[in-house]
Amino acid sequence: MKTMLTVLRRISVLAALVGGLVVTQALAQADIWPTPNEEELRKIVTGATLTGEVKAQPPFNFSEYLGADGTSRGKMIECCKPDELATKGMSYSGEWALDQGSLCFTYEGEEKKICWKLQVKGDRFRMLDQQFGLAGEGQIRSGNPDNL
Repeated sequence: MKTMLTVLRRISVLAALVGGLVVTQALAQADIWPTPNEEELRKIVTGATLTGEVKAQPPFNFSEYLGADGTSRGKMIECCKPDELATKGMSYSGEWALDQGSLCFTYEGEEKKICWKLQVKGDRFRMLDQQFGLAGEGQIRSGNPDNL
């Protein structure tokens, strides 16, 4: 009888451990952010507006329309004032392109191109910097809802 109880306890402990692993694995999979290939990324961003926050120093909010002609127009404002972006944000413009699966921008008055790997889940995106990791995140909106 004692042996049977010991076996049942071990089975219960094993079942709890396996159950915990399954839950942990399910949660990890729920947090997976796919990286679209270049063709998918082109479909996602062309004619769309990316709105979000860049985790720079200091951080800032932005909204940027990516035209089908390769131009971009946007506004940015110091962090955590997204509701003031349309009225008080600083306007900017430039060009966008895809380069080796990254979304790259060259802004007016700047020589250096800035590139991000984008991970996309539904209408949300995360921007990854090769050197620093997560650099920003936000939402992908169809068209040019901010009239940029």
